Parts: sequence; structure tokens; C-alpha cells
Amino acid sequence: MAVDTAVLVVDVRGGALGVLQHQREDGGAQGGRWALPGTFLHEGETLADAVLRSLAEKVGLRGTRPQQLHVFDDPGRDDRGWVLSVAHVVLLLADDVAPVLSRRADLRVVPAEEVAGLPFDHDEIVRRAVDRTRQDYALQPDPAGLLGETFTLRGLQALHDAVAPQPGPGETRPSMDTFRRYMVGKALIHPTGELARKEPGSSVMGKPAELYRRSADSRDLTEVLGVRPVRRDRNRAERPATDAGPARSFGELTGSKVDPRIQDLVDVVGGQVPLTLTVMPHYVAVRAAGEERVAAYAKPLTLAVRLDPDDAVALTADHPDYRLERTSAATHHVHVPASALTGPGRQVARAALERALARNTVAP
Repeated sequence: MAVDTAVLVVDVRGGALGVLQHQREDGGAQGGRWALPGTFLHEGETLADAVLRSLAEKVGLRGTRPQQLHVFDDPGRDDRGWVLSVAHVVLLLADDVAPVLSRRADLRVVPAEEVAGLPFDHDEIVRRAVDRTRQDYALQPDPAGLLGETFTLRGLQALHDAVAPQPGPGETRPSMDTFRRYMVGKALIHPTGELARKEPGSSVMGKPAELYRRSADSRDLTEVLGVRPVRRDRNRAERPATDAGPARSFGELTGSKVDPRIQDLVDVVGGQVPLTLTVMPHYVAVRAAGEERVAAYAKPLTLAVRLDPDDAVALTADHPDYRLERTSAATHHVHVPASALTGPGRQVARAALERALARNTVAP
């Protein structure tokens, strides 16, 4: 029996959720590959002790509080034989992980939406861990207690925004007023009567922020806390992030952060099907020329292709390094990592993009 742990890292300042990975030692199973920390149980060892030992030995983390997530028992999950794994999840702040990252070249944090191609069934462990964490944060204010016993309202909202998925096209986070109305108005948090201490040398002007404490109550706040961003910003929904304006290919864009392999694939398809590329804050929207509906989102390290649900499910089943996102009953997104756009995988991704463009083209 084994244990594997998804260490989720919350970057509050950057507003993002990441996954800590370590590079497995050469010479062993899956040597040299990036994976989640895990280990086999020692004789007489409890699951909890094995998890804490693996985190200390593999990634240098101590004093954490992992929680059991799911039992993975697929007989084919490990080519060394049938190995049952009890997966765990732990949520940490980026500041708490930074010291070990600075000392270790065999550790990295990858954005949660871009995790793909891990060995064993670690991709599925990450997916379950991220879903569980986001669901928990949709029910209660900071259920993991990352902010401590007391916190400011702004700090709480920043934490929840970082845990939640990035807003989709035309969506934005709830405002501070909306967040306050639900958190305070629904009595999920209550003021302590104290003010946050101003740090020495701080340049922040004005009255210190009020401190709050969590209440015992909980309710489903999915629509408020951002598990699905809820408010459509009509003024910004289709507005480009730069003055570059729509382009026909990546060759016409300058300074794009999209991986060159993704750019090249899109431009090759654009040589056959006229495209319109629009630069947005976190991605480049790919449309068939003259169409309003987006066929794909070119992100820095992934290409998210919009497909029919059955097509998307079949495609991800055949390619484990792809990630499926069930966005609606009519459309699913398939996230193709840039690393998969070489060799035969390039043709598979190209065909998927061409199908997405055809699907999102309105017949005359």
C-alpha cells in the first residue's frame, strides 16, 4: 500500500492555485519524471505517519495537516504491480513553501489548470484535490485556516479568489461589497472589535482594517465565493487586453506569452482556415474569421479546445496527458499541454482544433 499527496499552493498575491511537484530520482520507477510526493507504507506505520514522512523526505515539508482524499485501486495504476494508494491533500500558502523551493532544484509549483502528464494516476489525484478544495472554500470562509484565527475582509477575499478558478471569458470576481454582504450579512464571519495592526514602516494610509473571525455556520456560497465566477462584465467581456487588436496569426502579434509550440500549431491551422486572434488578459482567443464564438483559448502553456461533450470525453480518454473540463451540457474544454504538441500528438491536437473551429462556425 502507498500514499500520495497533492500539495496545493495558494499564491494570494498572484491570485492563483498551484500544485507542488518533485522530480523522482533517476534509476527508480518513473525516474526523472515530475510527480506528487508519495511513499510505500512501512510495517506498522499508520497512513497519517506515512504521509508526513513522505512530505518531509520528498519535499522537505513538516508540520502540515493533510487530509484523506480518495482511495485509488486501479490494478493497472502502477507498472510495478498492483499498488493501492490512499491519496491525501494539503493546502499551504506560497510563503510557507517558498523556503524549500529556494533550496531545491528538484521542486516546482505548476498552475493547477496546467497539470498534465504526471505518472501513475497523479493527474486524477490533482483533479480531485483541486475540486475538493474549491468545493470546501465555496461552503465556508477559509476552512483550512490558512489566515489564522483572525483576518481582514480584504485578506479573506484575496484568499478565496486565489483558490477559485480563473474567471472565464466575460466573467469577473464578485466585488468587495458583494463579498462583504454575504460573509457578514449571512453571519459566516463576525467582527472581533479589534483592528489589524499596522506594520512598522508601512506606507498604507487611513484607518487600519477591521479584524474578523469565522463563525460555526456554513452554507453553499458557490455563487458568491467564486467557484464559478458569477458576474458578467459586459464592458470588458470582449475587449482585448492590449492595443494589438485582432490578428490573423501569432506572427502578427508581438510579445505573446503563449508557448511557441502552441503558436505554431494555431498558425499552421490558420493557413488552412482563416482565423481571428484576440489578445485577452490571460489568453489569446482563437476564432474562425468572421465568427463571434471562440473555438479555443491559447494560454501560456496549454491550448483549451472547445468540443462536443462526447468528443471531448473520448479524446481525453485516449490521451491521459489531456485534461477534461466539463464546462456545460453543450460544451466541454480539452486542455492540451504544450508538451503534447510534438510527434504524433501534434496531429491529434491539430485535428481537435480544426473540429472546434468547424463546430463554432455558423453555417450561412
